Amino acid sequence: MNIQEKIVEEEQLALITRIGLLEEMDEVLDQLNMWIEDNEVEISGPHFAIYYTNHQKNPEETFKFDIGYPVAGDVESSGNVMIASIPTHTVVYSVFKGPYSKLSEVYEAMVEFVLENNYDVIGSPKEIYHNSPEDVPAGELLTEVQFPVIKM
Repeated sequence: MNIQEKIVEEEQLALITRIGLLEEMDEVLDQLNMWIEDNEVEISGPHFAIYYTNHQKNPEETFKFDIGYPVAGDVESSGNVMIASIPTHTVVYSVFKGPYSKLSEVYEAMVEFVLENNYDVIGSPKEIYHNSPEDVPAGELLTEVQFPVIKM
């Protein structure tokens, strides 16, 4: 598995925070897509999820997560959509090709990489979805997993 470090430049995000089941992610994404369309917001990258609790170990439980898009232009929060600016930061990341059910392997490898290479994880993991199960077979899904880090 190829794990690397990179700098993520400052970005503006439109996101919805949810406490719920993973099965609700599509519903939340639909709400966000409707808000983006209604407000004529320019999307500047693929959608993502940030996980504040470990969904890999207990997928049937309730979790806190954000669903969002990077966006461009002068955009303001409204309703349940928050606009947040994330400053430039360093991440370790890996792009995984395959079904979402195998992402736990990426997380395990990245945790091992972080420990072996003296990184300190300073935030929640982010999954960036470069394509969709609606468009490609599960084996062709591309998911980038990022851990925000600092070097110890």
